[in-house]
Amino acid sequence: MDPNLFRIDWQQTSEVLICIVVLAFIVERALALIFESKIYIKVFGDWSVKEFVTLGVCWVITSMWSFDALSVILHGDKPTFIGRLLTAGVIAGGSKAALKLFRDVMGVENEQAKVDRQRRAAKDKQPPEPPKGKAAGAGE
Repeated sequence: MDPNLFRIDWQQTSEVLICIVVLAFIVERALALIFESKIYIKVFGDWSVKEFVTLGVCWVITSMWSFDALSVILHGDKPTFIGRLLTAGVIAGGSKAALKLFRDVMGVENEQAKVDRQRRAAKDKQPPEPPKGKAAGAGE
């Protein structure tokens, strides 16, 4: 293909980007039911699994609907594995941005999640406890 013939269809690109933003909001709100539940917080409290779960859900979405934003924008012949994976990553990242928008800008957050986030922030600010056992300088 002649590189001089390459062009981006901005209308199609804007439709893809709008679709990504809408999917990110849908995924974020759907997963908020799980991530903000008391059961999830008790089981996975300090583990960082949200991002992997979100990416997995986005991968299922892009695979089921063969949604490959790169192939659409770059006029690919068919959806590709890497294109769907990158699209899933963008949606998952957008989901995290949507969460930040809801929580930090708009002030919308589940009470249980707010309490847990404040508890973790207070825990992170506490000085570390000295190791138990021998006193400092003992046994020298």
